[in-house]
Amino acid sequence: MTSYLILGGGKFGRLALERLAGQDPDASLEVVDHDPQPRAAQANIPGWKLIRADAIAFLVEHLKDDGRWDWLIPMVPVHVVYKWLLAGPLAGSGWQPVAVPESLEGLVPLVQRGGEGELYLSRAQHLCPDDCAEPEVCPVTGESRGLALHRELGSLFLPGYQVKVVPSQQLAPGVGGYPPGRLLDLARDLEDMAGNVLIATACRCHGVIHALRRSGGASV
Repeated sequence: MTSYLILGGGKFGRLALERLAGQDPDASLEVVDHDPQPRAAQANIPGWKLIRADAIAFLVEHLKDDGRWDWLIPMVPVHVVYKWLLAGPLAGSGWQPVAVPESLEGLVPLVQRGGEGELYLSRAQHLCPDDCAEPEVCPVTGESRGLALHRELGSLFLPGYQVKVVPSQQLAPGVGGYPPGRLLDLARDLEDMAGNVLIATACRCHGVIHALRRSGGASV
């Protein structure tokens, strides 16, 4: 039985719940949301569990290498990997947020810079269907997608930076996620590092990049 933790029970959290349950009726499904009545609560699906908590705080407290979940499904409007790192394993370790270098702003057709200096990336300049199956040819424009964005980010060479990418794998139409072990491995990688690092999460066409800096210790 596959187990999923859906982080966020709003519109897209409910879609994830319904689509995962529809293709895998025996799955273990848990949804975390601070709202006592999120949209996911309206889903007519037997056997799933609603956990009333802040998604990042819950992940900090409960994410362990114990096999409790096979997949994490990020459906909250934050970069879950980055927020979990700073609130959990990297708290008090000297890592500090910095702006992502401007040289990456031309990486894809649509780039938006956020309030912490992060970059939100999209190869699409249109509204994507919420059930996109990530085919090799865009269902809206008919154009070839080329190299997946998570692979392109993973192959980046930026002097003075290490690049750490967590790929988002499609688990159902419009529903992406990653194994908990990817986050735990990333946290272990950063324990003894220093210098500059880019933390990215991406699927085939969309992604987000944050940057961190740490002085002292091992070097990049």
